Amino acid sequence: MAEHERSTNAAETPIEPGKLILRSVLLLIALLSVAVILILLDVPLDRIGREAASRGGLIGVFVFVFLVDTFIVPASLDILLPITITWSPVPLLTVMSAASVLGGICGYWIGRTLYRFRFVRRTVAGYYAKGARIIERYGVWGVVLAGLTPLPFSTVSWIAGMLRLPFGQFVLGALSRAPRIAAYWFVLRAGVRLLV
Repeated sequence: MAEHERSTNAAETPIEPGKLILRSVLLLIALLSVAVILILLDVPLDRIGREAASRGGLIGVFVFVFLVDTFIVPASLDILLPITITWSPVPLLTVMSAASVLGGICGYWIGRTLYRFRFVRRTVAGYYAKGARIIERYGVWGVVLAGLTPLPFSTVSWIAGMLRLPFGQFVLGALSRAPRIAAYWFVLRAGVRLLV
């Protein structure tokens, strides 16, 4: 009986909001630090992407796309398209699209959470100025524009969060990644077939 009461009390103990927020911010800072280190060390992200796809299959593709669409790094999911051109399209494009949208959502919340810190505002000032013009002028259509074009989706996601674009609108705009990924992949595949 005492054991049951202990497990019930442990389950009912609320997590202190302050501790939860602190842990979340520390996790985000740790992830951002990794991204900054990758940029500063000039890590060949294109090679990492190829390795992730060839060795990790769909899981490797998911992880790579998620990371490049979450963090502002000098890489794009487009580097995976030539590597995956012979893969079955439905599972590949589903995984890439889901990873990209989820990465954008994480980037949105990173931007929304961390923008209140002065050092973050200084760090992203250059990106912010360009992306803010797009979001302020077009709103959710700015997210769609970044989703459909080679504009850096992760940067626009962060800025949408910084500008507090309504989350529902952001998610609707981020869904534009799926047709863009599919279209680019099928165009590339058609071009390869014409050349062969």
